[in-house]
Amino acid sequence: MYNEKEALNKYYWKMHHVRLRKVLPEKIKEAHDRFPDASQASEYVISQVKPILEKYSMALEIRLCYYAYAQALYRSQRKLTYMVDLIREHQILRSRWESRGLDPSILDLIDERIIVHKILGQP
Repeated sequence: MYNEKEALNKYYWKMHHVRLRKVLPEKIKEAHDRFPDASQASEYVISQVKPILEKYSMALEIRLCYYAYAQALYRSQRKLTYMVDLIREHQILRSRWESRGLDPSILDLIDERIIVHKILGQP
């Protein structure tokens, strides 16, 4: 049974300053430890996509959409291991970003640069 008062008390304790003083230093350290990996991944994606987008003249807002697509694709390629999952996730991302008005031919070029074809027996 859902108890509203108990849920509110749990929320208040989660955000209570005494608890946060103990938890925040650990969370900040974890974030700092993960930052170099995330920064390198972002730089890699930008270095792969930038030459493609420089060939086309488009507004900055549209370029940012292509970068966001490439980031999402790269993240899914690193996170998923099975080929079926990779293909399914790629189809979902493609349909989502094509429905937002991105050019499928440019997305194809980005796919060629970002997608890592995994060989059987290798992670």
